[in-house]
Amino acid sequence: MLPASILECFGQAGSATVAVSPPSITVSVGQGFSVDINISSVSDLYGWEFYLGWNSSLLSLVSVNEGPFLMSGGSTYFTYYLNTTATDEHVVVDCTLEGSIPGVSGDGTLATVTFNTTSAGECPLNLYDVDLRDSSDSEIPSQAVSGNFTSLLHDVAVTSVTASPTAGLPGTIVNVNVTVENEGNFAEVFNLTVYANSQVIGTQQTSLDSGDLENLSFTWNTTGCGKGDYNISASVSLAPGEINQANNTGIVNTLVTILTPGHDVAINDLILLKAIVGQGYNMSIGVTVKDYGMFSETFNVTAYANKTLVGTQAVTLVSAEKADLLFTNSTASMIMGTYTVNATAGPIPGQTNSSDNTVGGQVLVGIPGDLNGDGVVNVLDAIILADAFSSVLGSSNWNPNADINGDGAINILDAIILENHFGETSV
Repeated sequence: MLPASILECFGQAGSATVAVSPPSITVSVGQGFSVDINISSVSDLYGWEFYLGWNSSLLSLVSVNEGPFLMSGGSTYFTYYLNTTATDEHVVVDCTLEGSIPGVSGDGTLATVTFNTTSAGECPLNLYDVDLRDSSDSEIPSQAVSGNFTSLLHDVAVTSVTASPTAGLPGTIVNVNVTVENEGNFAEVFNLTVYANSQVIGTQQTSLDSGDLENLSFTWNTTGCGKGDYNISASVSLAPGEINQANNTGIVNTLVTILTPGHDVAINDLILLKAIVGQGYNMSIGVTVKDYGMFSETFNVTAYANKTLVGTQAVTLVSAEKADLLFTNSTASMIMGTYTVNATAGPIPGQTNSSDNTVGGQVLVGIPGDLNGDGVVNVLDAIILADAFSSVLGSSNWNPNADINGDGAINILDAIILENHFGETSV
């Protein structure tokens, strides 16, 4: 008689074999696939059970379906259940014939298991604890043959984008350098396109083996470009089967500024930190100002609410430099109503175009606690406050209008203010 170790490897004479088919499978991340659990050389099979395990960080179970082998002998009862641990999952699958009938003999498919591939890696499809029963409920000797799974990743990425110089007059040549990398497991051929805002600077095709990177250079001739700030970005085309698109685009950290010959400053942005301000609390106005000319400038930025002066700040900027300013004004003496807020830069001696020196917006001064601006403090405002309660600036549910006292947090202090004014109306 053969030693036990040999019997374990090759199975005892007359035993059935239950195996994962195909025995080895390789797919791309994001791709679904199925394996069959096949049986061969079985006699009088009446019922069966098996366990199939895998790495849960690589695969997710989609479905388990009964194969045609056992049901060829008559009516069957089929069931399965899934067990999950921190890193592994396994499914327990059972099937049995029903009634006093003989079992099935031969070869065939017991079940088909379908997965979705979630990450790149390799793991066994571990088939174990196989239990085969004949029509007299006796155990049928068997051996289990596991399979192996490998998932590969298509992933091309933009890892660096730089531009130089970052400021100049129209006609300046800007050099853009881009590093692309193949972070997947396949050789890839793809296009790299560089943009200035939405304008295409250029496209180059390249090919990279797995793990390789390449530096590509582009030139942007800014002739004909108007004054302003340009966002330089680079994007690679998707590789076939690529699911990770987050790294397909890279952006230069610093905007490229096209300047105006001579003197030129502009208000880039005006931000009203709150669109609705309770009377007696502060109105805050954020202003971004930039020097688009060729000279350093010293000038005033002035903010108004209607004709009421909110404040004036002196600013000195070198060419292509910007400054972020904050103006704060108490609304204690302001009549309730809608105010037009303006911020003006300059005047600048020698500036010929001042159309962008003033930017405006609107803010409502109302009853403290009137968060929707309808002129009454009621349950609708309380709901708005409740939705934003316990938030701070940057929270997903932050609502600046609900920060009634302007302390940067929406909490019980704001609720008390709303309660004190509940039922008041300005209409």
